[in-house]
Amino acid sequence: MTAATPTAAMPPAATARAEKTAGRAGWAGTMTASVWVDLAVFAVLAGIAILGFATAFGHLGYLVAGFGGLVVGSAVAVVCALFRVAMPMAVLAGIVAYFLFGTALALPHEGLLVVVPTLASLGDLATGAVFGWSDAVTLRAPLEAPPYLAVVPFAAALVVSLVCVSVAVRMPSRGRRATLRAALIVAGPTLLLLASILLGTRESVFAGGRGIAFAAIALCWLGWRIRSSKRSIATDAGLARRAIAGSAVVVAVAVVAGGALGTIAAPASSQRFVVRDAVQPPFDPLDYPAPLASFRKYANDLRKTKLFSATNIPNGTLVRMATMDSYDGIVWSVTGPGEQTDGSGSFELLGSTIPAPPLFTAGATSTSRFAVLGYDNVWLPTLGYTDNLEFGKSTGSADPRQTVRVNTATGTTAVTSGVSRGMTYTVDATAQKIPNDKALKNVPVATLAMPSVTNVPDVIASKAEEYAGGSASAIQKLRNIERSLKKLGYLSHGRATDPVPSRAGEGADRMNDLLQKTPMVGDQEQYTSAFALMARHLGYPVRVVMGFKGHSSGKGTVTYTGDDVTAWDEVAFQGVGWVPFFPTPTKTDAPKDQTVKPKLQPQPQVRQPPNTPPKADDLLTPVKTKDTKPPKDKTAFSLPVWTYYASGGVLLVAAAVFLPMLIVAARKRRRRRRRARGPGDLQAAGAWDELVDTFGELGYRVPSVATRRQTAAALQAQSAEQGIPLESDALSSIACEADAAVFDGTVVSDERSSQLWHRVEQIRTSVSTSAGWLRRRIASYRFTRSRKPGAASS
Repeated sequence: MTAATPTAAMPPAATARAEKTAGRAGWAGTMTASVWVDLAVFAVLAGIAILGFATAFGHLGYLVAGFGGLVVGSAVAVVCALFRVAMPMAVLAGIVAYFLFGTALALPHEGLLVVVPTLASLGDLATGAVFGWSDAVTLRAPLEAPPYLAVVPFAAALVVSLVCVSVAVRMPSRGRRATLRAALIVAGPTLLLLASILLGTRESVFAGGRGIAFAAIALCWLGWRIRSSKRSIATDAGLARRAIAGSAVVVAVAVVAGGALGTIAAPASSQRFVVRDAVQPPFDPLDYPAPLASFRKYANDLRKTKLFSATNIPNGTLVRMATMDSYDGIVWSVTGPGEQTDGSGSFELLGSTIPAPPLFTAGATSTSRFAVLGYDNVWLPTLGYTDNLEFGKSTGSADPRQTVRVNTATGTTAVTSGVSRGMTYTVDATAQKIPNDKALKNVPVATLAMPSVTNVPDVIASKAEEYAGGSASAIQKLRNIERSLKKLGYLSHGRATDPVPSRAGEGADRMNDLLQKTPMVGDQEQYTSAFALMARHLGYPVRVVMGFKGHSSGKGTVTYTGDDVTAWDEVAFQGVGWVPFFPTPTKTDAPKDQTVKPKLQPQPQVRQPPNTPPKADDLLTPVKTKDTKPPKDKTAFSLPVWTYYASGGVLLVAAAVFLPMLIVAARKRRRRRRRARGPGDLQAAGAWDELVDTFGELGYRVPSVATRRQTAAALQAQSAEQGIPLESDALSSIACEADAAVFDGTVVSDERSSQLWHRVEQIRTSVSTSAGWLRRRIASYRFTRSRKPGAASS
């Protein structure tokens, strides 16, 4: 026991009653009025910090999750402190509470009857605690998908409140550690405030008011708490009032001056630093084949294949598949993260509600339902610019809500896990309003930074100047190029039934063939590429879109096949949006040969080598593609995905249960070894301390200030109350023997101390066995040390 002052002798029963009353008073004294004030200040500061998550999460659900985590963490900390549960056990209780209440507070839509946890909600709670932080800064705000992102404010508030409230109710508010205690209580909300800023966006939520309120409350409370911890000030009430008044004046001046200076010198929103601006989105379109390179595959190989069906398609509406705006002399590509610009946008994981593109004039709206049949790609067919995207029940191993990526600037949607048979989804879309050419006559093209276009053949420049003409209007130049390609060109997909052959590809060599040979023959892949390159030569922001022809289904369903594939160009006009152009001709009767054959002159007969037709590969422009779907090994054994989550969950629970227990057990062994070493008197004192600590870890109320005999009487009385058998003089005899060994001045032999340790071990084993399995398990998480080695008690 801790060194104590001797007290007057009293009967054992009276001593036990006194210590029982003192123990209860100490227990209730943990939550004093000043501690409640500390908890109230902490709650206010944490609440101010939680409001900062509004820019990242948007909807009000983050308030329920954040404040719910604050309440749950605080309640766990207070209850564990009142019941004197060791901190490792309190951490375990916090983990249990996290999974128990997380479904109702953070993921109610995944719970059974909103509040009952399910396998899906427990999995998302585990995933969100680990991966939610990184996804929150790589995905676009507001964070609505995947569902586990809602866990972030709940987990952050729970962890901060569990730690800070535990510090508030466990550490003394006076003494040398009072300043450290106050600093730790304020540090939690400060970290929470910093997290809400870094995880948010460039826009802020009452940043000035929240910052001033946070600083004022924190400074005033810190000043009061630190001064109240100094006992000397309490001796002079006038001095205390003057000190508090002076501190209040200093804080008021600091708040007013800081607020005024912050308002004047506050940086613009564009200069606000947030982590999401420094992190690249994880999706890279360049990891997948260039969409336009597969045009002939759809037009020829999948010509009669039913790709997908759609319901309620407005008349003439085009289905968008992918938008390409960068060119390298071989293919048009969807711009990757390394070259993203204002014009190309970026792919981000969004929720069901998708924001409008930055350059857009809203037209008609529609709601259509798609069902995928033979279509197999990563690019999701959609209509116009998507406002809302809802997936049906997933039939594959991956949930498309977690793998979907949307580029709002280009209207392109990708599903990294694949768009394949069985997928269904509903699209709410808004079409771009297209003004007529007269309205666009005096409208300039938009000033946008576009991705690079390289390795462009020289013929593009000459033909662009020739076809565009001398008009001063941008729309007129573009229409001239569109009409020239339609008038001079012929349509051919290179099928056996086409009048003339047509080579696939959009590379520089294919552009030379298209524009220099007569007749001009190709399909949408070639004509849209040529138009886009000519427009870029003139300095216009342009992009190539691949999709499917417009059909009118009315209220019915229309099925799209590979024969419906098409492509078009879009040019951005200032204040209007992206206006479509269709440069592909519709006439297919291209003349087979328009050249005059020269007269043949008789030549001496020479044996000619056998005619070897060119290989099919020689007629194709090399295209950079990448097979992203390697053939599956049907014989290979693979574990279902759920087994990994289940195994991870089991390991997590096992670590939470057994790791604290092992740490406490190791500390207890070290404590016993230290007490069993040294001179005989210290070994005897250590044996008594080990016995007292065992009772304390089993839940006994050990008097904080008492002699060994008084402590023995109190513990003996509690054992009798709890029905734990213990000889009437077992503890008192050991207390007397320990006192004799420490204070009688004789040399204590090793044999004498060993006998005392042996008796202590017998009592420890007997009491632990009688206390029951549950109390022994709880005791395995508790660690107490009643005194430092070498201290004495009488």
